[in-house]
Amino acid sequence: MVKKIIIFFLLNILFTFISVSNIYAQDYKVNYFVEYFLNYSNSKNLDSFVKYKINIKNLNDKKYVNKFSLIFPDTFSIANIQATDDKGSIEASIDKNNNKINIELTFSDPNKEQYSENNFYLSFNQSNLFNVNGNVWEVIIPIIESNNEESYEVTVNLPQNTNKKISIAKPIPNSINKNQIYWKNPKTKTIYAVFGDYQIYNVDLKYELINPRYTRVYTDVAFPPETQKIFIKNIDPLPNLVYLDNDGNYIGRYILNPKENKIIKYTSVIKIFTNNRTELLSLSKNKLFSQQKYLLNETALWKISDIQKYKDLYDAKNINNFIVNNFSYDYSRINTNTKRLGANYALNNIDKVLCTDFSDAFIALSREKGIYSREIQGFGFSQIKELRPLSLTGDILHSWSQYYDLNKNKWISIDPTWENTSGIDYFSSFDLNHIAFVIHGYKSDYPLAGGMYKSKDGKDINIKTTDIEPKEILDINLTQSNIPKNALKNKKTESYVFIKNKGNTFLYDVPILISSPDFIIKSSADKIDVIAPFEEKKINFSFITTKNILREGRIIIKILNNPNIVYKVKIINIQFYLTLSVIFIILLLIIIYLSKKNKINYENK
Repeated sequence: MVKKIIIFFLLNILFTFISVSNIYAQDYKVNYFVEYFLNYSNSKNLDSFVKYKINIKNLNDKKYVNKFSLIFPDTFSIANIQATDDKGSIEASIDKNNNKINIELTFSDPNKEQYSENNFYLSFNQSNLFNVNGNVWEVIIPIIESNNEESYEVTVNLPQNTNKKISIAKPIPNSINKNQIYWKNPKTKTIYAVFGDYQIYNVDLKYELINPRYTRVYTDVAFPPETQKIFIKNIDPLPNLVYLDNDGNYIGRYILNPKENKIIKYTSVIKIFTNNRTELLSLSKNKLFSQQKYLLNETALWKISDIQKYKDLYDAKNINNFIVNNFSYDYSRINTNTKRLGANYALNNIDKVLCTDFSDAFIALSREKGIYSREIQGFGFSQIKELRPLSLTGDILHSWSQYYDLNKNKWISIDPTWENTSGIDYFSSFDLNHIAFVIHGYKSDYPLAGGMYKSKDGKDINIKTTDIEPKEILDINLTQSNIPKNALKNKKTESYVFIKNKGNTFLYDVPILISSPDFIIKSSADKIDVIAPFEEKKINFSFITTKNILREGRIIIKILNNPNIVYKVKIINIQFYLTLSVIFIILLLIIIYLSKKNKINYENK
C-alpha cells in the first residue's frame, strides 16, 4: 500500500524562518523556487505577487509525496491563493486557526516511480512583506530550511519604473540584473534587504531636569551624537554651554537655580547612511589615541569573574557568534523596568537576557581579549517587536555594541540581540533602523540616553520616518576676541578669538586663517576638527610687528568661506617715544641750564 507523506513547513514567528521536517528526508528531495514581484498599490505601500515552484523528487520506490502543506502566521496577509500541479489546476485547502494559515496542496495524479518528479505551483498576493519606511523599502523574507542536497532559489523583481537600488543585503545576492535580485541556496534563516542609500527620521525628545537642592547646580544632557548626520531644528531653551566629550557625545550643560525644574525640548532631523562618512572615519581615527586608555577598562557592568571559561574566544566575530548562538532573549522581562545587571549576570543566565545583557557581554568579553569596544544606547525603529525587540527602559530604548576595527580604522556597529531574535546577520553589515542617543565608552552607564530624563510616566520620545530632505544651515562666525587696539612694536602680544557654530549641523575641518601683512602671526590651530551646533571654540594666537611697520597694522581673520574680518591695531613704538623723551629731557635740561646761565650773567652785570 502506498503511503501518503505530508511534509510540513512551519514558519516560526519569532525566528522568521521556515523549517522542514526531515522525518522522510531519505524518501524525497525538494527544490524550491520562490519569486516576488513588487507593485505599487499607493505611494506608501508595496504589494507583492508571490510565486512558489516546489519540485519534489521521489527517492523511494515504495513511497511518494501525495500531499504538501505550508503553514504561515496569519500576519502574512495573503490573498487570492491559486495552485496547480503538472497536470493542471488543483484546489488549495486553506485552514485558519491558532493564529496560523495552513495551505494544503494535493497532487491530482502524481508520478509514483522512483526518481520521478512532481511539481506544485502556488501563487498569492501579499500586502505586508515589503515595507515602505520613509526613504527606503525594507523586506524580510523567510527561508525554507533545506539540506545540502536540496536547492533553494529566491528572486525579487522590483517595479520597472523605480530608481531604488539595493543598499543592504544579508546575505549578499548571487546576482543583480537591473531590477532583479537573485539568491541561490542562502545559508541564513532570513533574507534581509534594504532599497535606498539612507533613511531620514524626524526626532522629538523631551528632557526633564530637576534641581532638588537649595544651591545652584549644573546638569549635563546628552543629545543624539554625530554617529549619524544631525540637522538641529530647535533646542529650547538653548544650553548655557555646549561641548563634545571624549566619547563623542553631544553635551548641553544647563544651570539650574535652587529648586528649579526645567523642560528641554529637542527637535531634529537625523539622516542615517548605509556607507560610512569619510569625515567621521578620520575623526574616529584621530580620537582613538586619547580613547585607548579606557576602551579596555573593566567596569561594574563590564566585568567577568571567570574569564578562563571563554579562553577559546579570540576575535569580535567569534565573540558575537558565541553570544548569538547561546543567549536566549527573555520576552517576559520586557516593560518590567528590569534593572541592568551586566555581563556577569548575562553569561550566567543566558536564557534570561535582554538587549543590554547582549551588549554588556559582548563588550566585557571583547575588552578582555584586547578589542576596543563600547555601547550605544538609542532607539531601534522596529515594526515587528518579536523580531527586533526593544527592552531598555526609558520609552523602551535599545542597546547595541560597537568595536573598533584596527585594520579598517573605524568603529563597526553590531547588534547581537537582533541577530539572535530575527536570524538577520547584524555583524557583517548593519541597517538603517538604529538611532543613537548616547555613546558609552568611558563609563558604562553615563551619560543617560534621551528618554531617561523623567520624573513620571509619559512619552518623551517621538520618532517618525520621512522622505523630506533636510536642509543644512551654515552659520559659523567669530563671536568675541581680545585683539587689542594698540600694540607695542617688536613685542609679542597674546590674543584669542571665539568661533561659534550657529548653524544646524556639525562641521568638520573648518579652516581658520589668521593672517596679516604687518604682523608675524603664530596660531594654535589653522582649522577646527569638529564643532557642534551652538558650540563655541577658542583659538589662541600671538602676533609681533615686522621691521618695516610704522603706525598701524592689520589682522585678518577668515572663517570657512565667510568675508574677511579685519582688525586694525595701532603700533606703539616705545623706542621712538623713549628717544623723543630723552631728547625732550635733554632739551629741557639745556634750556634750564641756559636759563640759569643767563640769569647769573644778568646778576653779575
